[in-house]
Amino acid sequence: MDDLELSYKEASSPFHRMDPFSKTLYILAVSTTAIFNSSLYVGIGLFVLTFSCAAFFSGVSLRAYWKLGKVVLPFILILTFVFPFFYAGQVSIGSEDIAIRTPIKDLTWAALGFGALLGLRFLAIGLSGLTYAFTTHPSDLVQAFSRRGLNYRLVHAPVLGLVLFPSFLQLGRDISTTQRIRDLGADLHPIARKWASLKHLAFSMLLMGLRRGQTQAMALDIRGYGAHRTRTFLRPIPSSSAGRVFGWTCFVLAVAYLVLQLGNLAGHMPWDFGG
Repeated sequence: MDDLELSYKEASSPFHRMDPFSKTLYILAVSTTAIFNSSLYVGIGLFVLTFSCAAFFSGVSLRAYWKLGKVVLPFILILTFVFPFFYAGQVSIGSEDIAIRTPIKDLTWAALGFGALLGLRFLAIGLSGLTYAFTTHPSDLVQAFSRRGLNYRLVHAPVLGLVLFPSFLQLGRDISTTQRIRDLGADLHPIARKWASLKHLAFSMLLMGLRRGQTQAMALDIRGYGAHRTRTFLRPIPSSSAGRVFGWTCFVLAVAYLVLQLGNLAGHMPWDFGG
């Protein structure tokens, strides 16, 4: 059962005491603001906000964030340092004066600002997403949205998939190691060999998913889940007034900023790579 909670970190931080719906408002606010942002100052402020929430209010060490963050950091660096070469008049900050001359293309301050905005955008979204994952128990997430009228099965299915994802990754590594030891498909063409390995891997992971789902269904059935309110129950959802105020405040500010940006951008979106 430890594999089922690899992403959740037990603690009593302010974010742990927030209900999942308030944290969802927070991550929606961060994502909306980051996507539609065209100001370097807003991008830096958003990064400082998400970093502060992660470092001081999530109860999770920065080492845990770095362990997963270093996986996507190369992608963010590519956005920051490579995409300025594809700048073609998108929403950005800076002047059109040449900042750096390279053999490929002379980069203006506007192009460098375009790359900086992209990097800050994904840093903010990534930090807020990790904070959400580290501080939200899957059981709380299912309960919170089920109580707001969403079908339990529709909520439980994707949450169960996210919960089991680490187990699928570990299974994939184990199967790949076994295939290399047995030298599966040694007499095949490299492409055909790769295809054979993927077929075995997909089949094994499918069987594992069915087995895990059947095991959970049987466990709930044996415990009489839903038969009576005192028979099987879920733990109370965490909730705090400060958390609700924080979540709704972030969401309202994000909506206001979105309305302001839609008026200022005049059809030119920050993600429009075609200029």
